[in-house]
Order: sequence, then C-alpha cells, then structure tokens
Amino acid sequence: MAHEDESEHAIDLVQQAVALIVNDGGADRVLEKLQDALEAPNPSGVDLALVRRAASAVEDARPGAAQAAALDEARGLLLKAAPELAEPPSASMVGGLATGTTVVLDPLEPARAISDGGDAVVLGLAAASIALGVYLSRRWRPRHSVRELRARRSPARGER
Repeated sequence: MAHEDESEHAIDLVQQAVALIVNDGGADRVLEKLQDALEAPNPSGVDLALVRRAASAVEDARPGAAQAAALDEARGLLLKAAPELAEPPSASMVGGLATGTTVVLDPLEPARAISDGGDAVVLGLAAASIALGVYLSRRWRPRHSVRELRARRSPARGER
C-alpha cells in the first residue's frame, strides 16, 4: 500500500476494506476498496454479489449513526462474501511474511476510567499500600541519621 500498488486479488482488497471498517478508516476509503475489489482481475474466493451489496450499503448511507450501522452491515456482508476471512486457518507453522491469519478482529478499546468495582478496589488497595508504606517508613526509621552516626564514629580532624 505504500507504493499505491493495488492487489490483483479481490480477497486482499475485501480484507483491507474490513480492516478499514473495524479501525474507522472512513466510508469513502472503504467504498474505494470495495470498488477495487469488484474490478480486481482475480475474484477467486469472493462472492462479488455480496461485495456489490456491501458497496451499495456503504454508498447509500448518510453520515452519522446510519453510516455506522451501514458499515457494520457491510462488514457482515463482506465476511459472508469471503468466508476465509471470517474463520481462523488451521493451526500450522507460520513464519516470515505469513502471519498465519487473515481474520480482522474488533479493536481493543480499554476503559479509560474506573469502569467497575474491580477498578475501584485496585485503586483503593494501591492508595492503602502507599499510606501504609509512608506510615511504616516514619514509624521504623532510625533515631539517628547516617551522617550523624558517621560523625560520631570518625575522630575529630585534628586528633589523629
């Protein structure tokens, strides 16, 4: 993609369109990939009728919630159009450029705040351990500082 070379395989273009949908790449870019998939010289592994339906769903959608719903519908249609993309391949050795999967997973979007009771408990335990550490460091600190103990131990400068 860095050199703007389009794949000749429709399944690759469909996979790129699904990845754009999952990662909020924009309806225009998704539609462009779908048009390229419909015009690809090698359509093997893809049901082009379902790709056409997905492209029309994306094209007809208006911005907003309707567009998000249309993109979700298009993703479902594309996964039906290319079943190879919907299920992971059998377990085999992978290496080099072959990553071993063509499945595009949903994005991982962790919560950005305290989202449930478990988060609150962990935060409370962290605060309690900090408070306990400060208390114990004050409670069990030595009576004299290291500097004071060194000064007592070493003879006065002129007494050697």
